[in-house]
Amino acid sequence: MNTIKLILIIVISAVFFSCGKKDEAPKVENQSSTQNVQPNTQNNSSIDNGRRWWIGRYSFDESAKNVSGDGAQTWSYILDVKPLDDENMIASLQIDGFQTMTRLEAKVNATAMDIEFIFDKYGKENMFENYKKGDRLFAMMRNTDNVVMTNWDKLKPNVIDNQESGKVMFRKIAL
Repeated sequence: MNTIKLILIIVISAVFFSCGKKDEAPKVENQSSTQNVQPNTQNNSSIDNGRRWWIGRYSFDESAKNVSGDGAQTWSYILDVKPLDDENMIASLQIDGFQTMTRLEAKVNATAMDIEFIFDKYGKENMFENYKKGDRLFAMMRNTDNVVMTNWDKLKPNVIDNQESGKVMFRKIAL
């Protein structure tokens, strides 16, 4: 008899506790329909994967002895290539260093293996205006190992030894 009482108590306790209030998920019917839309993981951009490789941040640093032979004159180049819209890319270039503060914005023409930068306008805090709209500043090309070589045009490095085209200058440092 004690076993039956014990079984009844366990069954009644289980029924009692299972009938209690449960945590319920919020009802979807009162929420905006956009909250339940799965994120679009497909890239609708028309920029193909080959051209998309160029998107990112690049840097190039150079230095030379100053005219008195003391210390060094240095310049740091930061190039950002980013998408403008579904089909086009743009670039901004900052050059900072000895007597230099250059801010350029450029249009970009790119294929999977090469890219060129066409001057569009000056950015804020630019010091000197040496370029006209439409000037080809420089171009870069990459080989099958993704090593990037630079071909200078209107824009040239400050150190004469760096002005030779076809050398590795810019390195991709971020996506």
